[in-house]
Amino acid sequence: MRLKEQSSELCDRLNDELVSFSPGSRFYSVRQLMLRYRVSRRVIDAALAQLEQKGAIETRPQSGIYVKQNRLRKHVALLMPDWPSEGNKRIQQCLKEEFQKRADRYVFSTILYEYQENLVRKITQIPADVHIVVRPGDPLERRELAEYAALPSEVIFLWSDLADVSLHSLHADSEYGGMLAAAYFIRNGHQNLAVLPSEPRNGDIINRIAGYTGVARLFGARVTEIPCVVHPWDYSIRCAHDAICDYLAQHGCNFTALFMMSDESTQGALAAFAENGIRIPEDVSIIGYGNDHNAEFFTPHLTTISGRHQECAAQLAAAIDHLLENPGEIINISVRPSLIERDSVINRKKTANQEG
Repeated sequence: MRLKEQSSELCDRLNDELVSFSPGSRFYSVRQLMLRYRVSRRVIDAALAQLEQKGAIETRPQSGIYVKQNRLRKHVALLMPDWPSEGNKRIQQCLKEEFQKRADRYVFSTILYEYQENLVRKITQIPADVHIVVRPGDPLERRELAEYAALPSEVIFLWSDLADVSLHSLHADSEYGGMLAAAYFIRNGHQNLAVLPSEPRNGDIINRIAGYTGVARLFGARVTEIPCVVHPWDYSIRCAHDAICDYLAQHGCNFTALFMMSDESTQGALAAFAENGIRIPEDVSIIGYGNDHNAEFFTPHLTTISGRHQECAAQLAAAIDHLLENPGEIINISVRPSLIERDSVINRKKTANQEG
């Protein structure tokens, strides 16, 4: 019984190793496997026999072990830029959980890449059936679209809407998220609004701001965009803090409601307001974006726009199931954000009535 358990466990581990080998290439030798996994020859032989029975490898006498199929399970790889982002961590965890539910069919891995790397080349270096890609945010050029379309694997772009160019994509309707924030402020009696673009200004951020300013102006509210220069690799908490301090020093606090581009950067804004004697939410109400795990532990608890990462991950995993059985179809998923009400927004109408 012990041999069966050990060999089955090793078989699963070797199955994961297969993704690093091309079909037809030589696999590890028995001696290499014994040294690598520190198990007996009997366990190695039993595990290899299971792999060979499944058609994954072929043992050639006096030659070695060769790979026939480099993955019995489909490999899904998530590629993310290597910079601090709670939102990226959140979607990574949600996707990992979804594919763990499908562990009999998938191997899931996360690969971090440097912002300035050639992403098309990076994808070709990662053997996978499906590549899920979080791009840095620069607009896709026509040449890039053609390069991605020509890749042999299925490539799915997160936080982009690429249905019009027939590329797989998933996006939370970020413009709608901005609309929710503005409508909530106005419903609570705020007319002097502000927005802080505290994350790199990609299409997603541009759409959030457009939705926010559009609704605000529709209802006659004033919107101030606080200057904040953020580049990829910047630490958005520090950038948000410095931008708020600079603005207050020059203009004072001429708004009562502030929309942030991430819950993470909201921490910097809260620190800046505290340093300047401005109370939250009594003087300025704040709405964040992302519904990060720690948002409910802010002081005050942070009202935020949820990108519904768990639902995004669940829909995407189900769509990948369908895609691999129906090649040629295009994935285009849109999930509408929702507003999570907490304590960082004050109702100015009620406050005015109480004071009156």
